[in-house]
Amino acid sequence: MQPIIIRFSSNPADQRCLGKAGGSISFTACGLPVFRFDNRLQYERYIGLKTNGDVPYES
Repeated sequence: MQPIIIRFSSNPADQRCLGKAGGSISFTACGLPVFRFDNRLQYERYIGLKTNGDVPYES
């Protein structure tokens, strides 16, 4: 299965959702940051967390 790659977001809330969903920040061959999900379940969880705003700020 191919990983799901989407555009990087510098928004801290998006990055928290990424981490909670099990995704990671990766880099393209050109050195550009991207969000990477190993499977569709992680991606769908990320979208759900973003939509519902279920990730509180953690300092």
